[in-house]
Amino acid sequence: MRRTMRTWLAGAGVVLLSGCASQATEQTAAERFDCAALDRAIASAETGFGDIKGRLETTNLTRTWQTDTQAFHDACVITSARRPDHYLCFGSLSTDDPRGALVAGGEALGQCLGEGWRSERTAPDRLEFTRQGREPVVVLESFLNDRGRRMGTLGVYQDARDAAPRPGDE
Repeated sequence: MRRTMRTWLAGAGVVLLSGCASQATEQTAAERFDCAALDRAIASAETGFGDIKGRLETTNLTRTWQTDTQAFHDACVITSARRPDHYLCFGSLSTDDPRGALVAGGEALGQCLGEGWRSERTAPDRLEFTRQGREPVVVLESFLNDRGRRMGTLGVYQDARDAAPRPGDE
């Protein structure tokens, strides 16, 4: 009886683990990003994000506006500190292959942005999306948090100069 129970539990564990693995498959662009919200953020870059800025919160180091325009994990704000106002989101870049998180996220972001956008890897964990002769710039970055989880930032900058990495950002 004990042997049968162990065999059954082991089989159930395999089924559960395979079920979890199949549910952790790559996400589509719509599952990873809110494409309509991203389009609104991009369109509002021309006005310094004025049309999507909410309540202002100021500290000695930064100004941050809340926003209802949530393109990535409902964790987006408009902020300015070491660079002019920009739209910035934080969230998990979960994928079956953590080393490929930026690639998978970049592919989904490219689908979300649509035709006319070109991506370039400007650092090992950074992709910049631009359109020929047009601003703004969309940036996707990947990093490991303090718990070892693969995270990402999605940024919309008014122009390429604002999107450029700053010394100490690496």
